[in-house]
Amino acid sequence: MSLQVQPVAGLPEISHGSDLATLIVEALDRQGTTLVDGDILVVTSKVISKAAGLRVPAGGRAAAVLEQSVRVVAERQSAAGITRIVQSRAGPVLAGAGIDASNVGPPQSPDGGDPPQATVLLLPPDPDAAAARLLADLEDALDRRSGRAPRLGLVISDTAGRPWRRGQVDFALGAAGLRVAVDYRDRRDDDGLALAVTMRAVADEVACAADLVKSKTRRIPVAVVHGLADLVVASPTGAGTLVRTDETDWFALGHREAVRGALGVTPGTQGALEVGIAPVDPAVDTREARIARACALAVHPAGLSELAPTHPRAHLVTHEVDLGGAAVHVIQYGVRVEAPDSFTLGVVVARLMTALAGEDVPVALAQQEDRPTPGGTPRARALLVFC
Repeated sequence: MSLQVQPVAGLPEISHGSDLATLIVEALDRQGTTLVDGDILVVTSKVISKAAGLRVPAGGRAAAVLEQSVRVVAERQSAAGITRIVQSRAGPVLAGAGIDASNVGPPQSPDGGDPPQATVLLLPPDPDAAAARLLADLEDALDRRSGRAPRLGLVISDTAGRPWRRGQVDFALGAAGLRVAVDYRDRRDDDGLALAVTMRAVADEVACAADLVKSKTRRIPVAVVHGLADLVVASPTGAGTLVRTDETDWFALGHREAVRGALGVTPGTQGALEVGIAPVDPAVDTREARIARACALAVHPAGLSELAPTHPRAHLVTHEVDLGGAAVHVIQYGVRVEAPDSFTLGVVVARLMTALAGEDVPVALAQQEDRPTPGGTPRARALLVFC
């Protein structure tokens, strides 16, 4: 088996309405590349988005990230703003919903009426459908030129980081006309052992191979992969099937975001901003700042769920917990907690210990007592000591 990856050079700047399939075929003709049965074209998502006019003003990028998100996985603060890792509406988990500010072309008018301005590109909302459309357009263009279109596969590639690894790699955002995974389960390795979990994401491997010859600095957004004809099939599943979105996703939330969500403050919301967001650089995230975020989270008003009056167990609610009636005071060696009653105190202490653990600040419960305030109103109090 031999594998060849060839860049497709000479494409012009792609703009809204460009006939991308015709431009690719013309570029192939100019460089003398003939496509044959089993070839796979890899096209960067950026030119798909440009041709579809998927742009928003650069100033609206932060809002667009949330609008293009299904959920926020993790978020960190930097001098430039808030960086969010999200499950994008396009499918995969990506930094900033995959919204891109590099190589977007000259200033544009996103709605066609305003003066040209800096823009950013959104990902195609359905990458597999976009891949199928482009593949059909390529087959039509090739058929018009030569009277027969070869049997092709197509991958729309994008770039992302990965858990546990530094750097970025390309992956298959969308796919059509090829097998996206090869399942080795129930096969045997060279030692005769049964393979239990091995499934090769071959569409991602194709995207990575193509990225070795494509260029983000020389306007080469397309490559042809020769030699993988066994992957090119008539009725494949798309790249969306490679995305984990169910209980098999072990990285559904960052550890801080998981704690916040469990305590009622959803990442990516105004409540998260009110509690405070950790900085990108952990070296500048002081212990005092982590403690302050945990205290704010423990008494945040969005923190408790309530049963609706129509709930069949609503009659069991005999005590209302008002987090706003509690107070937390950071002292040199720990945190003092005050609440109107012992029940509320227990709720706040449990929330605070959980929130502090989520910020990597372990504490131990040292004291709990009920004592009147100077005005005579009883207050329940507790002391948490930093470990």
